[in-house]
Amino acid sequence: MNEAIRVGKPYKEGELEIILSLVPTNNNIKWLAKLLDRSEGAIRIVYKIAYEKGKFGATADIQGKKIFEAKRRLCIEIGGKKKTD
Repeated sequence: MNEAIRVGKPYKEGELEIILSLVPTNNNIKWLAKLLDRSEGAIRIVYKIAYEKGKFGATADIQGKKIFEAKRRLCIEIGGKKKTD
């Protein structure tokens, strides 16, 4: 498993767009974690907030807003459009 060097650090410009541009396969999650110095769990959380329905990530307001802004920039229409407040 990848050593998560950037735990708790904000995503750099363009990183969320790169994550969301790729299909969330196990291989893509592993490569993204390695390339972005994040844990696989952190990458999975981005996908969960972006695409899953329900209350997951409801308390992750700042991260959620950034993820949904990245989705808008990429013109991704699936998975809802929230966290815009």
